[in-house]
Amino acid sequence: FPYTGIEFQQEQDFGSADLDVFGEASLYQMLCVAHTPAGRRRLAEVLQQQEVSLEVLEQRQLAVAELAEKSQFSLCFEAVALGSEGENREENRTGESNGAGFPGMLRVLAWIYPLCFLLCIAGAALQWWSWGIVPVLFFAALLFSWIMSGYCQRKVGKLLSHSRTLQNYLYMLDALASEDFDTEYLKQLQKVIRGEGDDRKSLMMGLKKLERLLGLYNIRFNPITHWLLSGICLYDFHLAAYAVSWQQQYGSHLKEGITALGEVEMLSSLAVLERIRPVSYPAFYKEDMSPAFHMEQVCHPLLKPETAVSNSISMKQESVVITGSNMSGKTTFLRTIGLNLILAYAGAPVCALEFSASRMRLFTSMRVVDDVQHGISTFYAEILRIKEMVEYGKKEQPMLCLIDEIFKGTNSADRIVGAEAVIRKLSRNYIITIVSTHDFELCKLAENYHFEESYEENQIVFDYKLKQGICTTTNALYLLTMAGLTE
Repeated sequence: FPYTGIEFQQEQDFGSADLDVFGEASLYQMLCVAHTPAGRRRLAEVLQQQEVSLEVLEQRQLAVAELAEKSQFSLCFEAVALGSEGENREENRTGESNGAGFPGMLRVLAWIYPLCFLLCIAGAALQWWSWGIVPVLFFAALLFSWIMSGYCQRKVGKLLSHSRTLQNYLYMLDALASEDFDTEYLKQLQKVIRGEGDDRKSLMMGLKKLERLLGLYNIRFNPITHWLLSGICLYDFHLAAYAVSWQQQYGSHLKEGITALGEVEMLSSLAVLERIRPVSYPAFYKEDMSPAFHMEQVCHPLLKPETAVSNSISMKQESVVITGSNMSGKTTFLRTIGLNLILAYAGAPVCALEFSASRMRLFTSMRVVDDVQHGISTFYAEILRIKEMVEYGKKEQPMLCLIDEIFKGTNSADRIVGAEAVIRKLSRNYIITIVSTHDFELCKLAENYHFEESYEENQIVFDYKLKQGICTTTNALYLLTMAGLTE
């Protein structure tokens, strides 16, 4: 899809960068069918490890599953949302009150002047005074309307200047309010729009009045009609008073409605995965607070189903060292675990036959780069990443650490000493640590898994299957020879 979500990538959110959550060919780009700013922002929020209760997660899962089944509604809803493409991006300001209300003196004038104008016409018709007073009064009112047009326009404000956007929101809200949902999560979103109790205060009633207001506002684009009405009844004053009254009564409801639209777009985006990948819905451990997960035939979400290789792994408050040759699948496997956990914690389905996990904070150290501007080398940047893990570990809260090619930016002797110290620090009963490495000296510190390659007709072949134990094969020299760098 067109949206990459790169604008939501935060500088210190290393996990999102390491796991391809945002950017080109990212998880966000694969899922995002949100076409309003509220929807795109909301999708980014749930993919950024927001902490919510298990009850909310389970309700969100049910809502996502229902939307995945309601393909027709989802497509129609998205089609209506497409109308907001290219429109104003400041929908959060739509419906806000623009300062104080409309002054009572101007309200009175707006109603007294038309009566005076009619009285002048009647008096002239009865020959009480000259007809000349009528055009004088007309042009005086027209001049006064022109002088006050800026003030009236400010009172109308964003509400009517984004008329086309509001029309699209109106259609989306109507579609959402009209659908029959089974899950409580979606029903609650409907209640925001439908209202309860006094129908006069419901957003749907407000939207009908808003549609009428938008029609009245469009009269301003017909200059002759607008001038006539301004001279006869101070049209802009009535319009501004109507808009201010609408904002005061329904403005907060409209913002709540736009928030509800964003929530539905977020849920619809998460439902995309069920339509394009073999998935299941994860279960969460409720009683055991120790970090743990079980993943059966789990696949990388961004790989095509026909090429993705599944693996299975179960872990509970332990450390694991993964060894393997270059390109054998170590890094992709770490990202497979991380991305599916992000999906699970967002309330989405995951790319696995069976998936269960406890709630834990996710940390990564994968795409570590230097920072020339601040004088930070790649090695020191990795130290800072791992320091963050250690510091968070002092809270003794459940956490998962995914570390790829630990301390690859320094010499082998220092790397081994440093890596041993890190693994020991992160080996706690409230931490799961997965470290990939080429250093077999680290294998003695934790349980071991590996990836390996084979050779067929002098060609290297990878099966990308996770196996227990230490890797016994290497391929660096072979790859160097293939590149023509050795004989």
